[in-house]
Amino acid sequence: MTWMTRTKARLLHATDRLRPSHAPHQEPLESLHVRSPAEGTRWTCVERHRISWQCTGGLWHPCDVLLERRTDHGWIRAALLATDVDPRALGTSVVVPDLPTGPYRVLVTSPELPAAACSPPLLIRHP
Repeated sequence: MTWMTRTKARLLHATDRLRPSHAPHQEPLESLHVRSPAEGTRWTCVERHRISWQCTGGLWHPCDVLLERRTDHGWIRAALLATDVDPRALGTSVVVPDLPTGPYRVLVTSPELPAAACSPPLLIRHP
């Protein structure tokens, strides 16, 4: 029994030398970066605005575009702006719903993304 144990240990040690010393190359995860709205942008309720993004890789699953509002408890969902947007379009045009004045951010989600893409904070106000 000890002969088999020693032989197995020697074989494992010998095959360890044949393995590459670095981790195997992994494909980069798909990602999306919201380009517009830019930080400090001011939007007025019930106006049309363009949301655009930059995409690395080839996303195919439709995206949803949402607004999140900043509160004392963090960011909370405020409105759904668009659904089933083709990510290859690199943007969409939306109408800002009638929301309370305050800081918001745009959130683009897709099941293919490891995390949702967020814009920097913007200000929504009434006309």
